[in-house]
Amino acid sequence: MITRRAQTADAPTLGAIGIAAWRESAFGRHDAGRTDGEKLHTEFIDFCAAHPHTILVGEEGGTLLGWGARELSDETISDLWVAPEAQGRGVGAALLAALEEAIALEGFAHAELETYAGNAGAVRFYSRQGYEPIWRGLKFSASLNYDLDKIRFRKPLREAA
Repeated sequence: MITRRAQTADAPTLGAIGIAAWRESAFGRHDAGRTDGEKLHTEFIDFCAAHPHTILVGEEGGTLLGWGARELSDETISDLWVAPEAQGRGVGAALLAALEEAIALEGFAHAELETYAGNAGAVRFYSRQGYEPIWRGLKFSASLNYDLDKIRFRKPLREAA
């Protein structure tokens, strides 16, 4: 698998990956129909079209398998979505490592990210990748329009070369 910078033309595929991964995750199961799935799908596409410079994609044989973003181009990873059929194949770990490398190369000492506290798979994944929880509490999600129990993680990074 290769990672590369997203292109605006990738947005529809990345949006489809994002909504599919969201629906299969604890986020989607927790939602219980409160969120308009089509509106959220459009938000994924719009985000990817507007912010390709902040997004890295995972691709294998010309097929996009997942994506991760640093929406504010700082030490915070705002998104990490892997197509359900590609989960468990190292796509998330490769994307996370590429995002961490970019963060370290920009001189940040650590990477941070958040996930829904009820997403046990994501919590385990980030813990296995060396992230430690630094905060937990309710946080309003503008996309979902309600509060979520979130965990914020931090991982120290090597110094930029």
